[in-house]
Amino acid sequence: MIYKVVHNIEKCVGCKECVKACSRGHNGVSNCAILEVDGKFGYFSCLQCAKPNCVSACPVGALEKKKGKFLDKILDKPAPEGDHIFFHRDLCIGCRCCTEACPWGVPKFNPNTGKIEKCDLCFDRVKEGKLPYCVEACPEGALELKVVPPKPAKKKPAKTEAKGKKEETKSAEGAK
Repeated sequence: MIYKVVHNIEKCVGCKECVKACSRGHNGVSNCAILEVDGKFGYFSCLQCAKPNCVSACPVGALEKKKGKFLDKILDKPAPEGDHIFFHRDLCIGCRCCTEACPWGVPKFNPNTGKIEKCDLCFDRVKEGKLPYCVEACPEGALELKVVPPKPAKKKPAKTEAKGKKEETKSAEGAK
């Protein structure tokens, strides 16, 4: 299971209150964005990847994939265990290795702090029973913090045809 901010495109009006609230709560840098395509608005933030390149690229361990039960206080009931990418700001040295490694361009360098900023689902707020800044600020209720199952891995097509041809070639050579 993965913890994510889930966006309902039908409810979103593109007001960007989520972006403003995130920026206020994170040293002037927003860790989310609202994109408009064909009159619809989409929310973009950290995808909380199952195999996060940013975590493996960080030379000091400032990014960590954590497992835990983070939503208990928000849901007022036991929440399923889930993963999320946690950012240890105090460990970040501002090398930007994570910004290069992330295929989505999620971690952003903050020139005000000399460190990166990345959505950590407002972990400190969530463990206090508060919603992430973006979710709390959305006037339309288009954002929710949820635990979602990971997408199943894509199966690679079997190479039986190529393997079969090799075996036929060997058999034909052996018959000579």
